[in-house]
Order: sequence, then structure tokens, then C-alpha cells
Amino acid sequence: MVFDRRAIGGLATLAMLAALGWVVTVGPLAPGSLPASGSIAAVGPGQVIAPPGLALYETSCAACHGPQGVGTAYGPALTDSGAASVDFMLRTGRMPQPAPGEPVRRGHPIYSEAEIQALVAYVASFGNGPPIPGVQVNGSADLAAGRAAYVATCAACHGAAGSGDAVGGGAFAPPLLDTAPTQVGEAIRIGPGVMPNFNSSQVSDQDLSSIAAYLQYLKLHAAPGGLSAGGVGPVAEGYVGWLVYLAGLLLVTRWIERRRQRSDRE
Repeated sequence: MVFDRRAIGGLATLAMLAALGWVVTVGPLAPGSLPASGSIAAVGPGQVIAPPGLALYETSCAACHGPQGVGTAYGPALTDSGAASVDFMLRTGRMPQPAPGEPVRRGHPIYSEAEIQALVAYVASFGNGPPIPGVQVNGSADLAAGRAAYVATCAACHGAAGSGDAVGGGAFAPPLLDTAPTQVGEAIRIGPGVMPNFNSSQVSDQDLSSIAAYLQYLKLHAAPGGLSAGGVGPVAEGYVGWLVYLAGLLLVTRWIERRRQRSDRE
């Protein structure tokens, strides 16, 4: 049997084109089969997939905190920050900052829930640090224990009613009534800014939940003592009360004096 070389060459070409089309459309190198940019570190045998938070970290965090969170002149190291610190900073909008060196202030978070979880997991893998506390606020929370723990641990800076106060040196303890329960627990564990941190031997996990529940109670219930001066504490409100009392006393005294003078003229 005689084969036409041109026919054989044509069949071979068709076979090669078909194989190439399969590789491009459905094979391991098809565009739709590749992970998103930044999520793949190597392709081939022994392929390594990078964590989902890597691309976000390199885009928004590495310039200040360095690769693998080693820190730079523009930002501290994150190697021992832990999940609690990262979650607190992202969910309260304190990070990322618009520019290095600016004051760290509370704001609105810029990342989605999935992005926050990815960044938290990635940065927490740098080293050891406090995990996100399991704060549980429900009807069984001990409000009395929460009040006692809050007065002993928090009220000196954040005020008796959680409304915030100046703590000296230009620092300010923010109000707490709009802080989510989990972020209350995270702040106690990590001590953001000038706030000291408290470990589980100082404030137990149960006390974290009790404090968060007590703050929710303060937010939902009016002060039982009547009109308050912004809930800034008994000392400041006492001064306000005395000022109002003295001003009222002067007005009454002046009114009595004018009536007496009018009576004398008649």
C-alpha cells in the first residue's frame, strides 16, 4: 500500500493543531484554569499556591510593614501582631493609613469581609500573637461582673459611661458604646495606641464577654439618675450640677431683691 507523503503531513499537522487547541482550551494552561494574579507562586510539578491575602498585603501593607511583616522605617513589625491586632485595625478602619506617619484614627473599613479574613489569616501566619477572642454577648451575660470589670479596667480612661475622655499627653481614649463586642475584646487583648494590653490572667475571657455586654447595656438604656452631662463621670457632672445650682440661686436672689426694692418704692 502506497501512502501519499503530503496526506501524511496534512494529517500530522491537523493532529498537532487539535492537541494545541485542547491544551489552550481545556488543558492545565487554559486561561480560566489559572488562579488569579498574585495567588500563584509557581506553576508545574509541585505547584505552590500562595495565601489569598498575599496580593492584598503586598499592595496595601508591605510598603510600610515590610515583606513578611519584618517592619520598616515607616511602620512597625507585624511578626507578633496576631490575628486579633490585624482584625481590630482593619475592622475599625485604622488601617491602612493614607500616608505613613499620620495619626491612627478610627474610620470606616475599606475592605470586604472576605478580604479582611484573608489579610488576617496571612498576617497572623508571620508569628505568634493573640488570636481573635471569642466574645459572646447574650442574655446570660453577667452585667454586674461586667460593670465591676469595666470600672476596674476601663473607666479611668474611657469614662464611667464609656463616652471617652482625654488621658493626657495629647492622647484620647475613644468612646466605646458603638464598638462591636469582638473589637472590645480585641482592644483589651492587644492594647492599641497608648492603651495597655491585658492578658487572660488579668482579664479573663469570661470578663471580656461581660464587659462587652455591659457596654451594650449602657448604649441601650438611659442613665437612671436623670439628666446627665454627657455621661462624662460623677466628678465632672458634679461640677456642672453645682454651676447650675449656683446660677439658679443667683437668679432667685436677684429676683427677690428686685421685688423688695419695688415694694419699698410703693
